[in-house]
Amino acid sequence: MSDNSLPDEIISEILSPALKVSDEVFSDTSDVSPFAKYSESTSAYLLVCKSWLRVATPLLYNVVILRSKAQAKALSEDGPPMNTILQCSPNVSDLFLSLVIYSSDNTNGLCKGLDLINPTRLILHELERKPLDNKMVSQLLNSLSKSIIKWDRLCVFDCPFPEPTVRAEIVVSPLAKDKRLHTLTLPSIEGLPWAYSTFKGCPLKSIRIKRPVERRHQGLIPEKNPALMPLLKFDRWALPKVQESAVNVPLTPSLNPSFIPMAGAPKAVYDEIWAHVLYFATTVPRRLPLLLVSKTFHRLGLPYYYADVKMSQLAHISKFASILSYNPSIGPHVRSLALKYQDRSDFEKSNVDYSMLTILSQTNKALRITGETSNPFFINTAAASISWDNFVAMAKYSGSTLREFSVKLASTAHASTTVFTDLSALRILEWKCETSFLSTNTPQDGLPNLEDLRIIFANESFLTVLSLMKLKSLRRVTLSDQINLEAFLGAHGPKLTEVNILCPNFKTSNHKIFEVCSNLRCITVKSPLLDHQNKPPEAIYFSPPHAVTSLTKITFDVFYFNKIPKDNMVGWERFFIEFKPASFPNLREMEVKCCVWPTSEREIEKSCWVRWAEILLKSNINLTDKNGVKWRPRLKVK
Repeated sequence: MSDNSLPDEIISEILSPALKVSDEVFSDTSDVSPFAKYSESTSAYLLVCKSWLRVATPLLYNVVILRSKAQAKALSEDGPPMNTILQCSPNVSDLFLSLVIYSSDNTNGLCKGLDLINPTRLILHELERKPLDNKMVSQLLNSLSKSIIKWDRLCVFDCPFPEPTVRAEIVVSPLAKDKRLHTLTLPSIEGLPWAYSTFKGCPLKSIRIKRPVERRHQGLIPEKNPALMPLLKFDRWALPKVQESAVNVPLTPSLNPSFIPMAGAPKAVYDEIWAHVLYFATTVPRRLPLLLVSKTFHRLGLPYYYADVKMSQLAHISKFASILSYNPSIGPHVRSLALKYQDRSDFEKSNVDYSMLTILSQTNKALRITGETSNPFFINTAAASISWDNFVAMAKYSGSTLREFSVKLASTAHASTTVFTDLSALRILEWKCETSFLSTNTPQDGLPNLEDLRIIFANESFLTVLSLMKLKSLRRVTLSDQINLEAFLGAHGPKLTEVNILCPNFKTSNHKIFEVCSNLRCITVKSPLLDHQNKPPEAIYFSPPHAVTSLTKITFDVFYFNKIPKDNMVGWERFFIEFKPASFPNLREMEVKCCVWPTSEREIEKSCWVRWAEILLKSNINLTDKNGVKWRPRLKVK
C-alpha cells in the first residue's frame, strides 16, 4: 500500500474505534483499573506506516492514561514530569486523579501543574477501604483545593467520598462555594443526604449513583422530595418494584387476530421453516411452553427438545426411560446425554441399571455421553456411574456415532477388550474405571479414531491393553493416576503432541517422556490429588540429555488454597533461575496456573512473577497466567 492510497479522513475513521477510550472506561473508579491489562499497546498502530503514524498520533494522545512514573517521564522528556505535561496540555477538559499515593511517591510536579489547566470535569479515585493518608496525599488535596477555586469551567464532579470526612471537606468546600456544579456522581446512595445538602446551592441537573441500591438503603431514596428525586440517576438500579415494572411491559394487540403465518404454503415448506425456528427457540432454559402452543409445534419441536438431555437426579433415569419406551421415535434425536446426578445407596441398583439400559439402547445416535466434570483436586466417589454391562451395550448400540464418553464406570474383573472395537467413532475418552482386562485377543484396531485420552483412574491392565492397540489417531493424553506408564509411552509416545501428567509420574519418568515423545509440543505437569503442599517444579527434571526441539509450551497446573507459602516461593525462584532454556530451543510459552499478575505500579515493583517473567523473556519465552495472559515489560525509570 502506498503512503497516499487513502485520504487521511478515511484512515482516521478506520483507526478511531481502535484508539478511542470510552468515557465509561476512562471514568471507571474501581479499585482495579480497567487499564491494568497486558494486551498489546494501541501505540503499535503508529508503527504500521507513515500515514498511520501521522493520522493516529493525535487520536492516540486525545486521551492519555498515565499509570507509572516511567510513563510520565517518557511523555514529558524533560523537567518535572507532571508539571511539564500539564504545562503543555492547556486544553485538558477531563481530569482523573487517583488518591492512591504512597509516602514514597512525589506529587510536587503534579501539585504545581494543577494551576496550569482548567478542566470541566474532575474525577477522583481512592481506595474504598482504608484510604491512604500521608504527606503526599495531603499535599495533593491542598493543592487541588486551591486550584478548584481558579477552575472557572469545572461543572462536573465524580466524588469518591461516601461520607463527610476531613479530606472530603478539603475538596468539596471550594466546589460548593463556587456554585458552578451541575453534574455530581456519588459512589453510593449513602452519601446522598450530605452531598445534596452541601451542593444544594449549585445549579444541579443530575446526581448519578454508581452502585445499586440495597434493600436496607431504600429508605434513603427521597421519593417525597420533588426537587431532588428528578435529579437522581442510577447506574444499576436494583429495586424489585422497578424490575417488576420493567418486565410487565404491555403487549401491542395484533392488527389481524385471525392471521396465520404461511397459511398458503406447502406443508413441507411450512414444517421446514417452523422446525428451523424451533431449533433456535428450544435452546432457551424455559423451552417446554413452546411445545404446548400447538400440535404442530409439539410435533416439530419435540426432537429438538430432547436433543440435549441432562439428568441431574437419579429419579430422572426411570422417568426418561419411560418416555423413550412410550415414544421410541425420540431416542434417535438425542445428541448428547449428560449424567449429572449423585449415586445413592437407597436406590434399587437393578432398576436403575435396567432403566439406563433402556436409555442407552434407544439413544443409538448419541454423539456425547458425559458425566460429572473431573476435578484434578477432588474425585467425587458418588458421581453418576453406569454398570459395565451397560457400557458394553452402549458401545454396541451407539459406538458407530459416539464421539465423546466421560461417565464413571462400575468396575468388574477380567473384562473382554472387544468392547473397544465397537467404539469406532470415539474421539474423546475420559476413563474413570478400575476394571481389569484380559490382554489376550486384544483388538489392534480398537478405538481407531481416538484423539484425546484422559485417564482419571484406571487399573494398570487398561494401559497394557492400550499399549497393544495401534491407536493411530491418538494425539493428546491426560494421565491423572499414578500408574506405570513405561509400556504405554513406549508404544504411543512418538505420536503424542500433548501430554498432561501428574508430577510424581513425571518425576518417575526421569526424562523418558521427552525422549520417547519425539513430537511432543505441549506438556502439562499437574499437582497430585489432594496434595496441599503443591511443591514447585524442580529444574533437574527439565534437563533432558538432548535438546527437545518439538516442545513449544510447558504448563504447571498448580493450585494453592491461599497465598503461596514462603518456602514454595523460594522453590519457584530456584526453578526459574536453574531452568535451562537451551534444553528446549523452540519453547515459547510457560504457563503457571497459580501466577497472578500485579495491577499497579507498586505491585509490579514487588512482584516475583514479574521478575521471573523477565528472566524467561531473555530467552524469548513468555510466562503466562491461567488465562494465557503473558507479561509485557513496562517502561522503567532510568
